[in-house]
Amino acid sequence: METGTAGPLAVSRRTFLGLAAGALLLAGCSGELVAKRASPKAVSAADLLGQDLFYIAHRGSGDNWTEHTLHAYRQALAHGAQAIEISVHRSKDGHFVCHHDASLERLCGVPRLISETAWDELQALRNNARQWLGPNAALEPLARLETVLEALADQAVLFIEDKSGQHAAELIEMIAASPVPIESTVWKQPATGTGAELASAAGMKTWGYFAPENFGGIEHIAGGFDALGIHDSADPGTIERAVATGLPVICWEVHRRSQRDWLARQGVRGMMCSNLPYVTSSPQAVPTVADGFTSGLRAAGDLPDAITWKAQPQILAAEGILTLGDSRKASYALGSMALAGAGSWRLKAQIRWPQRGSGNQIAGLAFGLPTDEPYRAFEESQADGFHLQLESHGEVSLWRAGGKTPHKLGRAMWNTPSGGEWVQIELVMADGRILAECGGEALAAELGESVAPGYLNLMNLIPAGHGVDFRKVSLELEASA
Repeated sequence: METGTAGPLAVSRRTFLGLAAGALLLAGCSGELVAKRASPKAVSAADLLGQDLFYIAHRGSGDNWTEHTLHAYRQALAHGAQAIEISVHRSKDGHFVCHHDASLERLCGVPRLISETAWDELQALRNNARQWLGPNAALEPLARLETVLEALADQAVLFIEDKSGQHAAELIEMIAASPVPIESTVWKQPATGTGAELASAAGMKTWGYFAPENFGGIEHIAGGFDALGIHDSADPGTIERAVATGLPVICWEVHRRSQRDWLARQGVRGMMCSNLPYVTSSPQAVPTVADGFTSGLRAAGDLPDAITWKAQPQILAAEGILTLGDSRKASYALGSMALAGAGSWRLKAQIRWPQRGSGNQIAGLAFGLPTDEPYRAFEESQADGFHLQLESHGEVSLWRAGGKTPHKLGRAMWNTPSGGEWVQIELVMADGRILAECGGEALAAELGESVAPGYLNLMNLIPAGHGVDFRKVSLELEASA
């Protein structure tokens, strides 16, 4: 995401936290858009766990940098991480290696177990997270825990896990002998795993995490730990049970600001963030923003609706294009472009279908969303907001969602281009009115209230067997009179 000064437009820097409670769709929005700040960095694990709200960089903040690499850990520190989560496996020749998976296949492309590979071979490999982070993400070497502990000593609280669950004694001994103060470490393990007693005896705090398969044991197992972990799939009742134990509850994985806010309201104090710089911040108070597709890297806060590697859109850096694929209905949140501003604004984008099939293809843009939850048009989980949709069969329409069923505000017919041609879209919000221009056609809707741009989503509503491309997405706030 790029920021700058708007060209011919004079631009306001006012925030939009003062929207009236009854303003369309953004009622109550200001509470969501203010970052929940944590205390300064903790000196010890006890200090961290005692805070009302604290953040941990999950895998070194793997939405932003190649997970579990020294580069990721250092970048997380540079972006204010209070704590860092570190997973390790032991190599064939006894080295503890920072890596989440037992296998090297997902990140290194080698179908082999770390436990069956010597360090000399491991250090020649590179972690490749380009499928998730974008085509220009650097290929990063694997890191030994020994090197990481030396690099991170006295800089953050470290949550360390023996992923295999087989080397607790050796790992705890290594941590105790490292430059890292033992009081700045937390032993991380599955709630039903082993090692917590040894770690506690060595002076470490302990964190037991509960995945869905063992949610039922929260009350029986909680007493053996200093803090509890709950997976983000937990329902409110399960989280309530964990909070009721009186221990600090940490949730993983936190990717979005909306997750952060919801969890904090449930009493969760620890946010294990995969998207640390974004989750710990608020929308920007700048005049204009633009997509960063030409960087070849996914910007912090930009996420597909499904948090899986396979759902990640393709980024074509040389052409500044992002492609939503052809296999499913999808949306892509541009959290990096959320602005703190109200009044008049202008949103521009270019869209094309590289290939046109016989079926009707539908794509578009969602805007005016009060949170960064994915916009899933015409579904049960539909968030409030607006969207403009283009149909390859010749209709452009403007919709408002105030519940699970959006309703149409206006429509126009347009001459759809043949495959491969770009369509310019422009949306203007001014004086309580939305004006949409697309492919030479225009439609307008009188709302009676100004709606802030909020969060944006790119959408492929009906792929019809073909993907859709987006480029040159920009948002400008105009100055008030």
